[in-house]
Amino acid sequence: YWKTDIKGAEDGKLAGKTVAIKDNIAVAGVPMMNGCGALEGYMPEFDASVVTRILDEGGHIIGKAACENLCFSGSSFTSGKGTIRNPIMPLHSAGGSSGGSAALVASGAVDLAIGGDQGGSIRIPAAWCGIVGLKPTFGLVPYTGAMSMDPSVDHLGPMAKTVHDCALLLEVLAGYDNGLDPRQPSILPCHEYSKEIEDFDLSGLKIGLVSEGFNWPHSDTRVNYVVREAIMMLQQAGAEVEEVSIPMLKYSK
Repeated sequence: YWKTDIKGAEDGKLAGKTVAIKDNIAVAGVPMMNGCGALEGYMPEFDASVVTRILDEGGHIIGKAACENLCFSGSSFTSGKGTIRNPIMPLHSAGGSSGGSAALVASGAVDLAIGGDQGGSIRIPAAWCGIVGLKPTFGLVPYTGAMSMDPSVDHLGPMAKTVHDCALLLEVLAGYDNGLDPRQPSILPCHEYSKEIEDFDLSGLKIGLVSEGFNWPHSDTRVNYVVREAIMMLQQAGAEVEEVSIPMLKYSK
């Protein structure tokens, strides 16, 4: 909802990549309203840790992405800046609360985006807009400089068109924040995620497949099919997949 032209270092892992930042994350000198009209006019004086890391690795921040009102919705029609439309099917929701981030990536307006996730706010819009989104392990990515919903569930994470770019952005974002974020452990192992996915060997990994997640009355059979296809790919890569039952899942709807 707000265009910028903030260029990072001349080289780095994100050199040549354009990035959008969800509007619950501080960018110095750029308006921030967390999707809420009551906050319009607020302007942070500092960068969030993830913003600093993106710029240090050559990322080019070209705007803030609209989000849902106080990030309290999994839809895309509560933002103080108006409805966020799905770029693939404009009459459908883009999902939320990081709908703006997902829509910008899906439309090709940016290469990468940062989203926030407390209860699905990266994963829902990523799925609905057909991109890749990751809610990282709790504490892996510092939340410093982002508006909190609940410190026990706050996450920031990468959104991109490909798994490789998502892994590359996570590589840049992850790591200890020198104690600024109390959610993080002082010993925080990070990896070269973009290189690790090149060797897609899942030998020794056991994956639980929740049987109650399939064949709901109003679910799309095509989704079930695609998920089953993905499971086969994981098995071909060496993973052991075992169906498990969680009867209480039916109450989650």
